[in-house]
Amino acid sequence: TSVIRPLHENGITIDFLTFTPFDQLLEKDSRIKNIIKVNKKDLKNISAIIDFSKSLKGYDLILDLHSNLRSLLIGHFSGIPVVRYRKNSIKRRLYTKPFFRRFLKDSFNVVNAYSEALDKIGIKPEKIRPEVVLKKEEIENVKKYLPDNFIVIGAGARYKNKSYPYFQEVSGLFLKNGINVVLVGTDSDKKFDTKPFPEGVIDLRGKLSLRESLSVISTARTTISNDSAVAHMSRAVKTPLLMIYGATHPYFGFYPFDDEGDYILKGLPCQPCDLHGKKECRFKNAECLNIDPELVYSKALNIMKNSL
Repeated sequence: TSVIRPLHENGITIDFLTFTPFDQLLEKDSRIKNIIKVNKKDLKNISAIIDFSKSLKGYDLILDLHSNLRSLLIGHFSGIPVVRYRKNSIKRRLYTKPFFRRFLKDSFNVVNAYSEALDKIGIKPEKIRPEVVLKKEEIENVKKYLPDNFIVIGAGARYKNKSYPYFQEVSGLFLKNGINVVLVGTDSDKKFDTKPFPEGVIDLRGKLSLRESLSVISTARTTISNDSAVAHMSRAVKTPLLMIYGATHPYFGFYPFDDEGDYILKGLPCQPCDLHGKKECRFKNAECLNIDPELVYSKALNIMKNSL
């Protein structure tokens, strides 16, 4: 979403191709002419991809911000000129290997890579950030069941070794100091809960649509999240973010910029061990996630103070 503003400001007519249900993120954005939503299951084979690609007519350019096999095929079979972003796939995979890691010192951020893609078509934005447009009424609707003075915690993650195990303790510290805690995410995010959350925590996981979740996050004082969707959502609605890394790493490109928040990374020799955090910890202890709740609490407080 970080490319929408600079494209629009440069007079580009935008149709946005995305999978369902992510079309919800864009449905209120008047800068987008058409949202082309596709069910991922409908593009499972080469024949379906070819048919879909040939249905794309009348475009001057495809800006490919995935650069995966599917998007490469769509670009090829559509016959439309394509500009792709630098995905850094090989470097990111090599970074999981300690031997190669010492040679890979250049930082990488996906948003900066998107900016480089825009540069290829003559658009040179000074600064771009993820952005989702919310309407005032959407925010007012969620405020009805939200407390004052609260933070959001994104306790879920797709894989266990990306899931910080002490969010319950962090929640307790905030509650003890008069700051409310709201959990957002999906029902499946509960699978890695190590214990019940303290009384007083408002658990909205699995109860909200994507846009409702974004609206909740937008009214929070800060977000604390694993390397997961909630972190990216927080950046998109300009809520200060504290991101906790386990098996993954900022080098993979999704860390918050200084004006968006901060992150915690233990920086162990074995970290990162996997591009997506899927692997089991070879030491069987996930030491990368053994981070003192007091540290998380104090870092989040510092972000909150600096964002006032």
